[in-house]
Amino acid sequence: MADYTRIAEIGSGILALLKEALVPELLSSVDQVGLCSPEDHGDFAVGIWLYDIREDTDIQMHEMVNLGHKSQRYPSAYVTLRYMITLYLQSDLKYRAIQEHQIMGKIIQTLKDHALLEEEAAGLVPEPSGMGVRIQMQELSTEEKMRIWTVPNVPYKTSLFYKAGPAEIKSARRKTVSRVREVQYWLTDEKEGKL
Repeated sequence: MADYTRIAEIGSGILALLKEALVPELLSSVDQVGLCSPEDHGDFAVGIWLYDIREDTDIQMHEMVNLGHKSQRYPSAYVTLRYMITLYLQSDLKYRAIQEHQIMGKIIQTLKDHALLEEEAAGLVPEPSGMGVRIQMQELSTEEKMRIWTVPNVPYKTSLFYKAGPAEIKSARRKTVSRVREVQYWLTDEKEGKL
């Protein structure tokens, strides 16, 4: 995989988890779950929107990464991804609310059960660092949630908010280095100062 694909891999991993959890028990097709904004959700019944990406300030890498004997890579960037998950069901009004509640419960259960995103199971390429991607529900006020919901002339729909990370974005910059091949030692006589 390319060094910049981690954000896409994590989004696809969350999508795969929710499709497996919701279909066929609560939804009839995997095509009903997708990555989309609330403004452009099309026919999706469950939309997962990446609304924010922030640098993870808890992880600060400053050292070069060795890529062999003659090359080093500049330090990676680490980011936290923030998602809003919203339901857009088109079912009969008298059944819709209970169906939405069931789906939300299943999403919460699934993301709690997979709080450490299992990289291979979710289709992610395992990182040699072994850090893993953590998924955690966010504690936001109603006002904060409504500010994130940016669809004009459409009332806010109850949504779930999660963060996932760290996502490592590896540097594309490389540096050629030469290794120490020979060491010379000079011994001196302390009394006479001679070699």
